Amino acid sequence: MTNPGLSRAFGLACVLLGVGSTSCAASSGAAPHEGPRPTVASWRHARQRLSTLEQTASRPRTMQISLSLREPITRRTLESRGALAVAPPESLRMILLGPGGTTSLDLWLQADRFRFAIPAIDLLRRGDSKTPKADIRGLPVDFLRWWLLRPTSGTLLWHVPDAEGDRFVLRDGPSIVDLRVARSGRVTARRTTWEESSDKPGERRKIDDESIDADRFGCGVVRYEQASTNLLVTVKCESEETKRAPNPRAFVDPDAPETMLLLGGRVGS
Repeated sequence: MTNPGLSRAFGLACVLLGVGSTSCAASSGAAPHEGPRPTVASWRHARQRLSTLEQTASRPRTMQISLSLREPITRRTLESRGALAVAPPESLRMILLGPGGTTSLDLWLQADRFRFAIPAIDLLRRGDSKTPKADIRGLPVDFLRWWLLRPTSGTLLWHVPDAEGDRFVLRDGPSIVDLRVARSGRVTARRTTWEESSDKPGERRKIDDESIDADRFGCGVVRYEQASTNLLVTVKCESEETKRAPNPRAFVDPDAPETMLLLGGRVGS
């Protein structure tokens, strides 16, 4: 038995994704070609599956990582290694080291606030959820918040299981996330962000597309690309500590007077 609320959610997912008649036929009431319409039982299963994935993705952890960032303007590539402390859903600190052990990149996230610094070029940006997207174009702030703190967050709009795994469509604020999780553990996602049109009331326009291709949730290799800037980031996890939560000092605002210096890039020690 189908549920009218589920059918409405399904139709909304089709509209927001811009999927054609080959996969969605919400306006005609026909079932999608990719699978049957959701039922209460299938919706419950989808939520349980999503909850299981969230538990895997949201464990507090400390990782040793390497990062490669292709800067979209000059096309130069920044390569660094360092440490990453994560305490989902709100806290993240990443310190990467360059030649000679100097800090090459320092990122702090706490709730909706962020601080992004590249000391070598005297770049320092601070902001929050109200910061215009134009001010952080080319910086991987949104990507790292999304992937490391809340990759499965949002309202479930659609779920399709198949022989290869699961596909979820989630609405996360102004963004629609098309998340696919293979049975092998591989994760791919596309996040499309929309905003209200300033010159056409009632209409929305797409402002960005972001994509992720990862070995798995947790410690692995993840590749991120931002369509609007051609920003390309590859993060490789070399080791992961999940038995001990990161030290809370790692998440103190770096500009706060009481901040204690964390030496050697070990942000979770």
